[in-house]
Amino acid sequence: MTQKKELQISELRQITGWLETAGIGFIEIGGKGTLVRLTLEGGGATGPQPVRSAPTLQETRVLATSPGVLMTCHPMRSTPIVEPGAAVRQGDVLGLLRVAQLCLPVISPSDGVVVKWLVEAGATVGYGTALMTLAPAGNL
Repeated sequence: MTQKKELQISELRQITGWLETAGIGFIEIGGKGTLVRLTLEGGGATGPQPVRSAPTLQETRVLATSPGVLMTCHPMRSTPIVEPGAAVRQGDVLGLLRVAQLCLPVISPSDGVVVKWLVEAGATVGYGTALMTLAPAGNL
């Protein structure tokens, strides 16, 4: 953001909506003698929940729990963490979201089989972006 750009109320509503959905109670943004702190009353929600598609599709969408750059390989390796067709268990690491120098894991919300990545490696994603789909282990 430049110093001359004003923050619109719609942008504040969007940011606070992301914070509430992520279960984050506050955020501080600062630079060059300026500090802005947004605080939600009640400290935010209980946290992000994976969005599941309609039961007839039998697929689970894995969502980004933070904005960042999608990494399908660990920074020190050249092979993907998981590929389509791989069986995964709830809690397995599927990929990474790079936020500045920090890499946050993309965790499998359930047991299943990787159907496909919905976002290309290296793409910048926002909170809640659908990253991949998982099918139940017995359905592929």
